[in-house]
Amino acid sequence: MNRLLRLMPSVYFLSYLPLGMIFPYLVVDLEGNGAEHIGLLLTMPSLLMMVSGPLWGVIADWFQRTVLVLQGATCLAVIGLGIMSVLPEYTMFGMIIYSLGWAPVASLTDALTMEALRQEGERLQVNVEDRYGRIRLWGSIGYMVGVLLIGWLVTISSGWGLIGGGVASAFFLLLLFFLPNLHVTVSRPTKEDVLALLKHRELLWIFLCSGLHFSVHLASSNFIVKHVQSLGLSEMVASVSIAIGVVVEVAVMFYGGSRLKVYQPHHLFQFACGLAIVRWLFMALGTTALLIVIGQALHGITFGLFWLSAVRLVKGWTPTELSSTGQSLLGTSVGGVGAVIGVYGASVIVEMADTTTFYWASVGVAVLATILSLRIQCRTI
Repeated sequence: MNRLLRLMPSVYFLSYLPLGMIFPYLVVDLEGNGAEHIGLLLTMPSLLMMVSGPLWGVIADWFQRTVLVLQGATCLAVIGLGIMSVLPEYTMFGMIIYSLGWAPVASLTDALTMEALRQEGERLQVNVEDRYGRIRLWGSIGYMVGVLLIGWLVTISSGWGLIGGGVASAFFLLLLFFLPNLHVTVSRPTKEDVLALLKHRELLWIFLCSGLHFSVHLASSNFIVKHVQSLGLSEMVASVSIAIGVVVEVAVMFYGGSRLKVYQPHHLFQFACGLAIVRWLFMALGTTALLIVIGQALHGITFGLFWLSAVRLVKGWTPTELSSTGQSLLGTSVGGVGAVIGVYGASVIVEMADTTTFYWASVGVAVLATILSLRIQCRTI
């Protein structure tokens, strides 16, 4: 295996570690810093991803220097976190800088991994793309470690989320400078190639279904604690169920690539969408800790299989010279458009009704995503 692929597990771990440190505790940190317009600050990363994510992908493909672009973007993110940590009066400016820089990190990392696996497969004359899951799972582990580490530190004193996230992001940036640049053997994409990709019907269906599927996933992460409280259960139920969901996700990532490679990615995508209906039914109907834990445990499958299959589907329909752009568009449809719609919609529903109503609405969204996903086909990759 080449040097880049050997380093990618560490890249995923350190790229998701700061996310686990920052976002579960962001509201508390912002309130502690006396920040205003917290709702806008929370949605800023998703809002800016809708514009900057695809732009970063196009830049990476155009210059054919994905590692260099990843370094530059991460540098912006570290600066933004530093501003929010040291100069709380400039929190809004710092969040803008951070959001612009962090927007392409996940998608460019995925594009880099898939391209490295493609080249490794050509060298070995065998398809090795099923290894993606075993590399990507380190991101889930990093996120869980970040959540647990800051969760322990906040019992000592508050304000560790942004500080820990900034330090972890700095280590991530340092690691990126040890990555070898991936040699590109394809031609540089043209403006017409990019426009054609934006109009690609099959990709648009994948992006639409991905945005719908993920929107309620993210919204649930924001409201699960409030939901268990409304049921009269301990907050520990939410913490335990989230941890179990991540453990299942890691297992799916580990075994999914090798054990499920006999199944077409669009069938796995459709299964993940359909299983989400069951998951949200558990959350809507569940009134005991056991049912909530089961519902959240299904996250490991509904997200794990969804992401493994979505990345493969996008890669299959995207020309090699636009691999970063394709993955950036997937990231934008999920973490940008889907996240904004999901979080805002959930906030409105919870404010007007309650969290149980939100989970019933999630069932409806999952049904719609499943029906629309039946339109998706895959290209052999």
